[in-house]
Amino acid sequence: MGKRKEKKKSTFWKDFKAFISRGNIVDLAVAVVVGAAFTAIVNSLVNDIIKPLIALLVDGDFGELVFVLREETADAQAITLNYGNFIMAILTFLIDALVIFTVLRVVRKAKKRVEEGAEAIKEKLLKKEEKESNDNPAQETIAESVPPQVSSTDKLLEEIRDLLKEQTAKKADENQDN
Repeated sequence: MGKRKEKKKSTFWKDFKAFISRGNIVDLAVAVVVGAAFTAIVNSLVNDIIKPLIALLVDGDFGELVFVLREETADAQAITLNYGNFIMAILTFLIDALVIFTVLRVVRKAKKRVEEGAEAIKEKLLKKEEKESNDNPAQETIAESVPPQVSSTDKLLEEIRDLLKEQTAKKADENQDN
């Protein structure tokens, strides 16, 4: 008989472990849990606050709003269109969408402000460095050391921090020499 093929070890569990331990999977799991909690809050808002207020306005419960297609008989149950429940589902969806939209809008505005603030700091540092480089042309400018496009605010802030550390160290060396 021919050679026996070596049994290749299954990498299923290794692959599964790598898949689960990826950051985006953990983020997704957290989002699902937070989403479930958020759904419970919105459902309570609709069922415990909004629905009773609407029921007060329409003199009844939304669950009672039905259109009877066939009356109940001795042989068959009634067939109804429960449009009141459908209206409540739409209302719940609209409230969910409104809250999510509001939260995302606040987050986007905050992110934009942080980015604008970081850009303003970068411009101030560039102007200050240009002024200092005019006084000392041999000194490296920030414009030369900072890449033209920074992909994220965190990278920009890290670069600003590093540049400030370098400038502080240079000034400390100059003060020691004097």
